[in-house]
Amino acid sequence: MKYLFEENQKFTQWWLWVILFSFPIISFGPFDENAININYVLIGFFIPFLFYLFELRLKVSAEGLHFQFFPFHFKSHIIKLEDIEKFKALEYSPLKEYGGWGIKYGFKGKAYNVSGNKGVKIFLNNGTNIMFGSHKHSEFAKALKMAKQQ
Repeated sequence: MKYLFEENQKFTQWWLWVILFSFPIISFGPFDENAININYVLIGFFIPFLFYLFELRLKVSAEGLHFQFFPFHFKSHIIKLEDIEKFKALEYSPLKEYGGWGIKYGFKGKAYNVSGNKGVKIFLNNGTNIMFGSHKHSEFAKALKMAKQQ
């Protein structure tokens, strides 16, 4: 299948990684070998590893918009072009409008984002909308436009 647009995004915020890498350090608790709980240590290393795995994958084809938020989605989901009423590339506030990054449900609809404040909002024929965060939001919107015109 030929894609008009492809983008893979990961969590890259430096402040997030500072927090995540503090978990393994904190998991050792008091530096007394008798007090170290292996479960806390494993969890302390698992949390940053899990965030390392998180990836938002976006693709546009003649069929529609393919998206996957790995590891929550093991396979790609698709929004067919005929289900898209309109779309708009824009700047937004992930924290204010959707409550942060990740897979979010807010007053303004659903959002898939991992970093930044730019994206493409997809308005569906059924009246719902989904915001997809993108570092290449202009190219993403252009690819959707090209796909809809085919």
